[in-house]
Amino acid sequence: MNEIEYIYNIITLCLTLLFSFYLFFKSSQERIGNVFLGLFLFYMGLESIDTLLAQTSFYFDNPNFYLHIPILGLLLYPIFFFYIKSISYRRIKLKWYHLLHATPYLIIVIISIFEYYLKPTDVQLKIMTRGGEMPWFVSLIYLVLRLQGVIYMILTIRIALRFKQIVKENYSSVNKRNYKWLLQLTLVFIYYAFANLLFNINRFGINLLSTDATFYISALISLTFIIWIFYKGLSQPYLFNGVDANMQLLKEYIAEQKKIIKPSNTEEENLTNQKLKLKLENYITSQEVYLNPSLTIFELAKGLELTSHELSLFLNKYLKKNFFDYINEFRINRAKSILKNPEKRHLTILEILYEVGFNSKSSFNTAFKKYVGTTPTEYRKAHKH
Repeated sequence: MNEIEYIYNIITLCLTLLFSFYLFFKSSQERIGNVFLGLFLFYMGLESIDTLLAQTSFYFDNPNFYLHIPILGLLLYPIFFFYIKSISYRRIKLKWYHLLHATPYLIIVIISIFEYYLKPTDVQLKIMTRGGEMPWFVSLIYLVLRLQGVIYMILTIRIALRFKQIVKENYSSVNKRNYKWLLQLTLVFIYYAFANLLFNINRFGINLLSTDATFYISALISLTFIIWIFYKGLSQPYLFNGVDANMQLLKEYIAEQKKIIKPSNTEEENLTNQKLKLKLENYITSQEVYLNPSLTIFELAKGLELTSHELSLFLNKYLKKNFFDYINEFRINRAKSILKNPEKRHLTILEILYEVGFNSKSSFNTAFKKYVGTTPTEYRKAHKH
C-alpha cells in the first residue's frame, strides 16, 4: 500500500467512525434516520479497515475473518435506501417484510459458509490468494453489488418523486418540507452508487483504467461523499424530517376508494362540485388562509369540514390543480395587486413575497413567472403609472 492510499484510508476511517458514533448517540425525534445513516457511514469505515488489514498478515493468520466485511457490503445499499425513506416520511415503521432486502446478504452468507468457512485452512488460504483466479462466489458478491447499485438507484429516485408529489398535493410550501435536501441527497447517492458500479466493473471486469487511476477516482468520490454528508448533517440538523408516513398519493387513495364506493350520478356530482368551488373560494378569500406560508391541505379541509382526501380529490379531479398550485394562484394574485398599487411602491420584492405567503425568493419568482409570464420586477415596471 502506498503512502497516499494509507493516508486516505486512515482519514476515511476516522471521519466515518467519528460521525457514525455521533449519529448513533445523538438524541432526536427521528432517531431511526440517524441510525441508518450511521450504519452506512460505519460500513464505509469498515471498508477502510478491511483495506488496511489486507496489507498485513492478519487475514492469513485469521482466515475465518476474511470476506466478512465485503459480504456485509450487501447491506450497504438497503441501509441507505431506508435512510432516504426515513427522512422522507416521519414515524416510519419497519415491517417484517422489509427483511426481504437482506435476502442477497443471507444467500451469500450461506454460500460462503459452505464454499469457504467450512473448508480446511489450506483451502481457505488458496481461496484468499485466489489461486490465479477469483473464486466464483467472490465474483458473485461483486456482481450482486453491481445489481444492487442499479436497483436501489431506481428505488431511491421513486421515493424522491413520490415525496415531491405528496408535497404538492398536501403542502403550500416545498421548501418547508425539505425537498431540496432530499433531492440533493438522492443525486449524490446516485452519483456515488454509479461511480462504485463503474469502479467494480473496471476492477473485476473490463479494465478501462489503471489500478492507480481507479483508486484515485474512487477515493475522491468516496471522500467527497463522506465530507458532504458530514457537513450537511452537522450544519443543518433540521433537515432530518419528512412528511407523515401514513400519507397517500391521491391516485393511491382513488384506487382504494374505487373498491368500496359505487359510481355517483354525474349531474348531481357537478352540482355538488360547483357549490364546493364557491364555498372554497369564499372561505379562502374571506379568511385569507393562503397568507400562511405553512398552510397544509389538512388545515384548509378542516375549515371546510372536509377530509384532506376529499378536498384533494376535488382540486385534482374537478379543478385540475394540486393543492400547491391552487394556493399559489391566490398568493400570486395578491402579489400582482400589491405590485400594481402605487401606494405600495416602497415595498421591496422580498417584503411582498413574505406578505403574500411565500417563504423564499426563488419559489416566489418561479411561481410568479409560471402564472404571469414575467418576473415580479418586470411586472412592476410594466404597470408603473
